[in-house]
Amino acid sequence: MLKALRDIRTLRVVIYHPKDRERDELVAQIRRIGCEVEAVWPPTETMRPDADVVFMLFRQDGFTHVLLKALVESGSQATLIAIVEFESPAVIEAIARAGAVSIVTKPIRAFGLLTSLVLSRTLSAKEKNLIDRTRKLESKLEGFRRMEKAKAILMSRKGFSEQEAYDVIRMRAMSARVSMDVVCATIIDADEFIGL
Repeated sequence: MLKALRDIRTLRVVIYHPKDRERDELVAQIRRIGCEVEAVWPPTETMRPDADVVFMLFRQDGFTHVLLKALVESGSQATLIAIVEFESPAVIEAIARAGAVSIVTKPIRAFGLLTSLVLSRTLSAKEKNLIDRTRKLESKLEGFRRMEKAKAILMSRKGFSEQEAYDVIRMRAMSARVSMDVVCATIIDADEFIGL
């Protein structure tokens, strides 16, 4: 079974939508699904930091601007589901820039909300996983670059072979009980300082 479906009842959902019959129905349906839900209006300049899923009404108005600003500033990891009344280029652009992974159109219907929640959470988890993997790979690549630069410095300044330079870095790391990356960074920093 999908993890997102299995964990659906643990989700904290926040709905940013003016109070009306449709919002009340959305809140009721999300509660029936089993999620903890909170409806917020008018929007504040900060987002609830512990939200797992955010349903947000996108309009061409100041409230949407306040919400988008709060979303960016919060660094929220919540899954964003856009609520759309009508399609316009400005609204579509705002939804895409905000990183919404799903949309719910108005008038809001109960049918499809569970599917939207599960698929949105699944897509968000996959995206987060890819971003994490990319960051780790970038960090690893940067570490390789530092190693090559540190070895080049030792080879140039001390006349070591590539293997000797590597061995010196490894031995220094072991004796100081730090990572080889720390030793490489120290060598590079010292060379840049001396080079001034």
